[in-house]
Amino acid sequence: MLFVAAFLSANALLVERTRANALAQLSQTNETIGGWFHRYETLPALYARNPRVISALEDGAGRDELDALNRELAEWNQIAGTSDTYLIARDGTTVAASNWDLITTFVGRNFSYRPYFADAISGRPGHFFGLGTTSGQRGYYLSAPIQRGDETIGVVVVKVSAAALERTLAEAAYPIFITDKAGVVILSTLPALRLTALEPLTPSAKAEVARVRSYDPETIGPAPLSARSQFLRVTGGTARTYLPVERALERERWTLHLLYGIADLRRQQWMLAVALAAAGIAAAALARLSVQRRDRLARKLADRERYRLELERRVADRTADLTSTNARLEIEVAERRAAEDGLRRTQEELVQAGKLAALGQMSAALSHEFNQPLMAIRTYCGNARAFHRAGQVDRADDTLARIMRLTERMAALSKHLTRFARKSDGTSEPVDLAVIVDEALALIEGRLQAAHATVEVTGKAGGPVVGGMIRLQHVVMNLVVNALDAMPEGREPHVRIAIMPQAETVDLVVEDNGTGIPDAVLDKIFDPFFTTKEVGLGLGLGLSISFNIVRDFGGTLTAGNVPGGGARFVLSLRRVLAADVAA
Repeated sequence: MLFVAAFLSANALLVERTRANALAQLSQTNETIGGWFHRYETLPALYARNPRVISALEDGAGRDELDALNRELAEWNQIAGTSDTYLIARDGTTVAASNWDLITTFVGRNFSYRPYFADAISGRPGHFFGLGTTSGQRGYYLSAPIQRGDETIGVVVVKVSAAALERTLAEAAYPIFITDKAGVVILSTLPALRLTALEPLTPSAKAEVARVRSYDPETIGPAPLSARSQFLRVTGGTARTYLPVERALERERWTLHLLYGIADLRRQQWMLAVALAAAGIAAAALARLSVQRRDRLARKLADRERYRLELERRVADRTADLTSTNARLEIEVAERRAAEDGLRRTQEELVQAGKLAALGQMSAALSHEFNQPLMAIRTYCGNARAFHRAGQVDRADDTLARIMRLTERMAALSKHLTRFARKSDGTSEPVDLAVIVDEALALIEGRLQAAHATVEVTGKAGGPVVGGMIRLQHVVMNLVVNALDAMPEGREPHVRIAIMPQAETVDLVVEDNGTGIPDAVLDKIFDPFFTTKEVGLGLGLGLSISFNIVRDFGGTLTAGNVPGGGARFVLSLRRVLAADVAA
């Protein structure tokens, strides 16, 4: 009985250690899944803000416009690596799709019964897993509302292939599968488990699945799994036994399962059984020998006692080894947790270092603007003292006035920098375009001097406009810096900025003397990730962000070319009316 108890105790420790390893593997898999979904979650909202997507749902959209959008959706779909991308009108009918040229195209199909459509048409992001009713392929659907003002006019949907996630999960060392809230396996690295149920579907679950058409509930059979104590055996084909672990996923009330291999556990159990069996055989032999020689010489009793003590020592050594192993495991767990905490702190320090690096870069650009006045102030202070000792009060007063002007200049530059660094609260307010232009040029004065650029500012303010000081400074700086970047090598940049009041708006025109914008890319100049710069010199987000900032203020930003050469951008913002001030 002692050996049986020892085996059971040691075996329990081995199983718990194996379970801890499985849970660690499961945690890593959970992070992989979270990163995979996060990669696609922002795509629908980004597509929904595209002007051509919004235009396609407005009344009067022509066939040519929809054909062009079909091709563009196919291009987005290929770049993002998604299965399908499509546009649904308010009544649930698909008007454009990336698979427009296939027999199984979604164009003309009605998906109003899908939960992702109901969520998005109500103004909320949607997500749903299901079997495609047209393609017959499993996928995860992400949707976003397409809005015109406060009105939702349609839905954009991105479908990600379930097979793509399964290929990613297949890189893990052990089988992985995910079940939905009904207990149906919707994703699995083991093909035999896909679209099978861990438990029979209840009538209410079947009714819900049939309503949203996630899959056909009548085709869902039992999963080829059989439970054996705390283990799980996959039946059919090459049957194998695993240690199962699971954890809940926030997404869609899913559950993540991992089947951890137990080959190492079985080998350790076998070694433990052999060792204990050997000890048991030895103990039995000693006991039998002591019984046979009980009536013999008295000295044999001492030998039997010695053998008994030796056996107890061996058992104690075995127990001590197991206790030491458990202690080492606890130390290893503590060290791993400490390493994870250190990694988290390192990541936080790297983020902070990135912030400090950005501030250091801006300080380097402005150092010349502060050092030059400080050197002049030092010289003027010496002159003022000399004039004061010589009794030349007028000259000393003139020198002090110069010092005052230099300090005012430094204070103004510091004020510009502080205002620009302040985080915007995202609201609109009456702002003066002339002030915004002055402060933006002051912040990039070092860049302009380094490029030997000249900036010509003309026109008048024309009254306050609806906008935001910090965000519009960002737009003006982006337009001027783009003009510098687009300049051919060897040509000195010349940027013209004009403020032109109109009847209901005030226009800000930025022109340069570069090569202009090719006609072939004018329609795409404000698209996200579109850039004409070389690889590594830009992400193609500057003009897209500027376009959206201006649009959020109710204005427009358009691009064109200057006759004779050069690019021309026109920023138009609404004048501030009495109603805006009252609000």
